[in-house]
Amino acid sequence: MQAKRGKRLEVPAEPDWALEGDLPARVVVVGDLNAQYALFRRFLEDLKLVKKNGAWCGGKTVLFQMGDIPNRGAGARAAMDLMMDLLPQAREAGGDVYWLLGNHEVMSVLGHEAYVSAEEYLEFATVEEIDRFYSARTRYLYELLGPPELAAIVEPTGGRIKAWEEAFAPGKGAYRSAMGPSGLYGQFIRRLPIAVKLGPLLFVHGGLSPGWAQLGLSGLTDRARLEWSRRPLYYQELDPHGLFRDPLGPLWHRAYCVSNAKVVRRDLQDSLGQMRATQMLVGHTRTDTVPGGEASVPLLRQRGRLIMTDVGLGDAGEGGSVLVIEKGVIESWSAGGAKSVVVPVKTR
Repeated sequence: MQAKRGKRLEVPAEPDWALEGDLPARVVVVGDLNAQYALFRRFLEDLKLVKKNGAWCGGKTVLFQMGDIPNRGAGARAAMDLMMDLLPQAREAGGDVYWLLGNHEVMSVLGHEAYVSAEEYLEFATVEEIDRFYSARTRYLYELLGPPELAAIVEPTGGRIKAWEEAFAPGKGAYRSAMGPSGLYGQFIRRLPIAVKLGPLLFVHGGLSPGWAQLGLSGLTDRARLEWSRRPLYYQELDPHGLFRDPLGPLWHRAYCVSNAKVVRRDLQDSLGQMRATQMLVGHTRTDTVPGGEASVPLLRQRGRLIMTDVGLGDAGEGGSVLVIEKGVIESWSAGGAKSVVVPVKTR
């Protein structure tokens, strides 16, 4: 494990994202990140969005991240810091940075840590805490291995070591404070947009059903502010049918990805019509969990009206891909620079 330590000391100014605008000349879309900071940086550098020192060099390009930055990996804090650092830099250069609210952001700030990795806690630990943690981990490993001179079967240790790491990783208190309503990341995450429309393209983490689409972009934002204004401390306090937990809500919707039923196609067309959009880009549902999909590759569904961006970066190692929207075409760019056309931007 390697703990990356953030250096930020204060909450950035109100992001104030534009919820609707023209389609920029170039948009880079990154699906669910799953704390894959190193891979994220590699893509940004390869696509000439950031320099080796992490500074923005993408000019007027718009960087769009589909949500689910935290959980399942080792670089959540570093990735969040980078997104927050790039936002003002990109705007000063004429570009922009968007970070959508995902279900894992909501869970992470409301005490639902089922998917938090030990490495995520360690990002918030002190150097002294980390040193003590690794010393104790080594002692525990030797206990599991047993006396070296004893002739006996040694059972696998991987699962037990992982459970021990998650139970005893330092940094949990600092993590929960930073993710809380007064914490650096907690405050920023509570301001993230639910859905954004650029030209004919609608961006939302899970998917937008007709019932939620009728609120419109500003209505969804107002509803999110209302949910946060109630100051929930735990995920279970949220309304199961509300904006943040509804199985068909914008953070959890999967039907467009997994079903081709006529009613599902009709719902998608209805939602797109209400939002005056032609295509919906979503994360949340991994491409390799859908028939015909595979890891590391974006997937078209619903006759090109739905574009799935969650390519499983958390399990892709140095692989994976992002989307580049430019000159009326949506392309897939893989790590290393290879690209392929996914679909044209539909105008109607």
